[in-house]
Amino acid sequence: MTDRRHLRPLPDLSGRGFTHLPEIPSNYGGHIRAYESSAASSPHLWVRIECPENPNAPDGPTREAVVHLTLDNSRRLAEQLVYLVDTHYLEEQTDE
Repeated sequence: MTDRRHLRPLPDLSGRGFTHLPEIPSNYGGHIRAYESSAASSPHLWVRIECPENPNAPDGPTREAVVHLTLDNSRRLAEQLVYLVDTHYLEEQTDE
């Protein structure tokens, strides 16, 4: 993948100096995006998903889910996504 525009930060929407990344569209309508945050204890990331209430009606009403993740859990999610991308449809998967 040579197009890296999905990693180009957007203008700070919060006014607090946190990095916001562009939305990534879904094939069924909706999108997902990630942006920096904080908690009293440590840095965090927000992951925000907007999707159709009914995936068979992508232009219909939508719903939203937002998850506030620690950096460790953000890395776990990133690792899970990379694992699934790398092993999708492989006939044999081995545990490491």
